[in-house]
Amino acid sequence: MKLAVPRNANYAATVVEVKTIVPLAGCDNIVGTPLLGYQAIVSNNTAPGELGVVFTAETQLSGEFSHVNNLYRHTELNSDKTATGYLEDNGRVKAVKLRGHRSDALFMYLDSLAYTGADLSQLQPGDTFDYLNGHEVCRKYEVKVKGHAIGNAPKLTSRVDDKMFPKHFDTDNFFKNIESVHPFTRASFTQKLHGTSLRLGYIPVARKLSWLERLAQRFGVRVDATEYAMVYGSRNQVKDANDPSQNHFYDSDLWTMTGKKFDGALPKDYLVFAEIIGWTPDGAPIQKGFTYGLPHGTSDVYVYRVAHINPSGYVVDLSWTQLKEFCQLYGFKHVPELWSGCLAQFTPEEIAEYFLDKKFHLKYPQAVPLAGESPCDEGICIRIEGLTPKVLKAKSPKFLQHETKMLDKEVLDIEANDA
Repeated sequence: MKLAVPRNANYAATVVEVKTIVPLAGCDNIVGTPLLGYQAIVSNNTAPGELGVVFTAETQLSGEFSHVNNLYRHTELNSDKTATGYLEDNGRVKAVKLRGHRSDALFMYLDSLAYTGADLSQLQPGDTFDYLNGHEVCRKYEVKVKGHAIGNAPKLTSRVDDKMFPKHFDTDNFFKNIESVHPFTRASFTQKLHGTSLRLGYIPVARKLSWLERLAQRFGVRVDATEYAMVYGSRNQVKDANDPSQNHFYDSDLWTMTGKKFDGALPKDYLVFAEIIGWTPDGAPIQKGFTYGLPHGTSDVYVYRVAHINPSGYVVDLSWTQLKEFCQLYGFKHVPELWSGCLAQFTPEEIAEYFLDKKFHLKYPQAVPLAGESPCDEGICIRIEGLTPKVLKAKSPKFLQHETKMLDKEVLDIEANDA
């Protein structure tokens, strides 16, 4: 069966095989099963070897899928009006505690997809999709703002060529991608900081030509159409300090104000990708509950990727060792390294045990300290080297519960609002 690439692999349905059943204290009719680094709570008649699909926290199930499978709490939305589910009307999967046991994923048997008409016998563990046989199954849950979903803002004109100022690549879930990583690969584990993404580049941009230069061009005179300039950006938007119509989440442009601090520090044809943590200049937390103990109204910047880009737009990344040297040479901080070595030293279960649901600064002096308000570190990033490195993320279950609480309160995520 040919499956289309999902729009967001981190919030797609993934075919899994149940391997382990975990008894839950105080529960007779339900058990736990670890799946892709998460835990789903299932009925006690679920057995190892059974196939199904798993949806992780903050995935939104389609109305059709939820209706057919009687998942809604409001029975009038279900196909069987006598059946009661546990999803709210928005179809959102949450990270919650059930009788004291965490549940941060939803497991459904394969026959839950029978309504699509797809040949389910062809589905194999590891298959990932958000559409099946033309039917939408799920998507990333997004808070709606001012009557429209975040992420649909119109593209603004810019003097910056997109190919010269590329976005950072997506980081996929480590536990979903274990099969794609050779166990004897060397990797680096870094602290995943919870803030907002910043892009910097000292790159060629379009020059504003004078009328005389435009006239000269008409007569075939060669005129330099570009010049080098510092360019700043959020994860998705290019920020132009001279453009009053640019998009940014707060009253002040956090990204440009932060980026300007590095004017003169970046060599030509280099791109820097970093995380801003702490507070905005207006005094709002960049991420509620994660201010890292920084003084009110201040922020800090930690680099997680550096790349060189040639005039044709070809990008080559610096290795992690080179990145650390680059940061030392040009006055940047980099995200703290917690461990490096051969991945085979840890099983996936040990990675979850040793690196998730932790406050890293209590064990690793190089880690950025959390503020007392933070339940735990967001998790880790696992970096594997290459011309373009492969970076995977493992999020803490406690952090997922924090995310769920923030969305319950409709606290808007600065990254999600970066159209």
